[in-house]
Amino acid sequence: MAGGTDNKSEKPTRRRLQKAREKGQVARSKEVPSAAVLLGGLLVLLFFGENILRALEFQMSHFLNFRVPSELTIAYLSGLAGNAGLRIALALMPVLLTVVAFSISANVLQGGLVFSSRSLGFHFDKLNPKNGLSRIFSKNGLVELLKSLVLLSAVSIISYQVISQYIPLYPRLVLMDVRKLFHWTAFISYEIFIRVAILLIIIAIADYCFQRYRFMEQLKMTKQEIKEELKETEGDPTTKGRIRRVQREMARKRMMSEVPNADVIITNPTHYAVALSYKMDSMAAPMVVAKGVGFLALKIRELAQENGIPQVENKPLAQTLYKSVEIGQYIPANLYKAVAEILAYVYKARNAMYR
Repeated sequence: MAGGTDNKSEKPTRRRLQKAREKGQVARSKEVPSAAVLLGGLLVLLFFGENILRALEFQMSHFLNFRVPSELTIAYLSGLAGNAGLRIALALMPVLLTVVAFSISANVLQGGLVFSSRSLGFHFDKLNPKNGLSRIFSKNGLVELLKSLVLLSAVSIISYQVISQYIPLYPRLVLMDVRKLFHWTAFISYEIFIRVAILLIIIAIADYCFQRYRFMEQLKMTKQEIKEELKETEGDPTTKGRIRRVQREMARKRMMSEVPNADVIITNPTHYAVALSYKMDSMAAPMVVAKGVGFLALKIRELAQENGIPQVENKPLAQTLYKSVEIGQYIPANLYKAVAEILAYVYKARNAMYR
């Protein structure tokens, strides 16, 4: 059927994309922020992990070594816990700020800053269990499930490979002190997370390309939709054509009204006609007040004959003036001599007539 979804073969217009953006619809991948957050957290731990660990150790030592007052109250314990929590939060602040910054940057890089009040509105159809089930068992839901299973399997394989490399180390962990035990646990975990982060980055790039492709496919338009949008933005082509015809007709009438005021008509002899006017006291050079080709040239010549305007046949000059000078413009300097000779001839013939 014409205009149906099967005929949506045209790329979405800029206005269609802008409308989707106003509704909060942009091409985004959920995997990109996840990969960015994990990568950002690992980078912070790589450069500042030792300092953070020392700060946490100091706070823990300070918290465990506090002196118990003679009277232990709820207010005292609350203040102690609050103070310890604040110090721990300050120690972890670089990690938290980096995670937030990477998460925001990942979303902004995908589709820019998008805020839409429409997405914040309450929609009853979202409460419909039928719609929820249809989304879960839709093609998109199955793709997300498959993607999650693949990611889980890949993370499991990576973890197994890394853990297997350090099997000889595990029996000795029970003989190590807390600091060494924490060191090796953090080292093995960090290696797992690094590999997972690289995998997530690859998945995120592929998923973003897929989401953008699917987004553009969903916004494709039919040829009829493009025509209707063109009518909305630029007006009906038929009406616009009628307006242009009226404007051309009005411009032609204004031009023809200047022909009786011209000093000379330069012809081709029949194909071109250019009307020139020159007032010594107000014009810097002769001006083209009307011009035409074909039927319009014939009308200019007829109007000039009715008003007694001299007509001079000069084929190259008529063509040059028509092609290089617009109505209301002065003639260029390279044509001064040729036009001056014609005007001198016209003025001389006019003076001889009135003697």
